[in-house]
Amino acid sequence: MNQSFRLAQGGRVDRRQPVRFTFNGKSYQGFAGDTLAAALLANGVRLVARSWKYHRPRGIITAGVEEPNAVVQVGSGAHTVPNVLATTQEIYEGFSATSVNCKPSVENDRMAFVGRLSRFLPAGFYYKTFMWPASLWMKYEHYIRRAAGLGESPRLPDPDRYEKLNAHCDVLIAGGGPAGLAAALAAGRTGARVILSDEQAELGGSSHQGRLGRVADHLISAVLFAAHLQGGVVAQSSRSHQQAQAAHRGPGLLPQPGAYHRNPV
Repeated sequence: MNQSFRLAQGGRVDRRQPVRFTFNGKSYQGFAGDTLAAALLANGVRLVARSWKYHRPRGIITAGVEEPNAVVQVGSGAHTVPNVLATTQEIYEGFSATSVNCKPSVENDRMAFVGRLSRFLPAGFYYKTFMWPASLWMKYEHYIRRAAGLGESPRLPDPDRYEKLNAHCDVLIAGGGPAGLAAALAAGRTGARVILSDEQAELGGSSHQGRLGRVADHLISAVLFAAHLQGGVVAQSSRSHQQAQAAHRGPGLLPQPGAYHRNPV
């Protein structure tokens, strides 16, 4: 598959390692390190979803966790995971995903006609329109739920087993960008037990952009070296639909979320 919309250079991908994946039953090619959203855009795929209420066509508009449109179903059978953001899900060989809440396909959604009736369907209209007779509400609700909503929960038991770890720290730093890395290094030098967490597959955040890439590399190396000297462990995970969950208790929470750059709407 020709990635005609792919930039010739740049980005955080490995162009030496092509990856085959499928989206809505069609085969595409991306590179190791691509998110599903990036790989689809590189292949010229712009329509990825339908709005949950009016089933209007939706494309990718952001590059992170704030993405409101590109919500997909990943995998199939007992391993399927609903409502995964295409902007955070990394592709891998054999990866597959589908659009949600559109039948028979995202291009030809039979419910798309509802958008033409939007002027007659204000927010919460069904709570007022279908209140009479009350005995029929359960029948109304069945069809309303089928028309709206997003992904589908797996119908089979989850065959995977999950590890659980209770980690204790003095300071939990949420965000592994430049500020978070510097804070982790400073806190660690005082002898505090530090956990540095980040939503991305690699530390560094915005410092990977342009000339700041070397700064990120130096900071990451310093944090890893400090953790090694103090007998600490630094764990990094890839962008997987099998999500990790963490809970923090205690006063030592240091948010370093950085900032998302959004164009005015």
